[in-house]
Amino acid sequence: MIPHNKPVQNDSHIQPHRTHLPRQLALEVIDSIQKILFPLESPSESLLRTLVVKQGFDPDCLRLVEPISYRRPTEHNIPYHYFGGRLMDLAQEVEHPTARGLLDKWLERKSGARYVMLATLAGVAVAILLGFLSLGVSVFQAWVSWEAWKYPSAS
Repeated sequence: MIPHNKPVQNDSHIQPHRTHLPRQLALEVIDSIQKILFPLESPSESLLRTLVVKQGFDPDCLRLVEPISYRRPTEHNIPYHYFGGRLMDLAQEVEHPTARGLLDKWLERKSGARYVMLATLAGVAVAILLGFLSLGVSVFQAWVSWEAWKYPSAS
């Protein structure tokens, strides 16, 4: 490799395979940006526009490049060797987000079958208690109305 602090005087000694990105990596980068992370005509396009304007992302990210212009005929379904694992991690995080706050972490720890059964039993106990309280209130209301009927007031 050529040191970055020395100017290149003769380009004839530079080997192309040491100065260019691997084709597979370039294809994965373009696909990741245009098809997975920021597909055009989707809500994420506005996020990409904001990143270009405010964070200094490359404006060329907003240009849709037709795959036929840069892909070979055999490169339509390529495996992701460079970014495959990272994209799977992102998909996993989207489907099953990591608990962030204290309540989320506590609920994640307490989400086993035993705790679900305990919470169900606690809910049933509260429902039974409220049922008995409402029965007591209705008995009291019946008694008050019976007393009012039996002994009407003189006014």
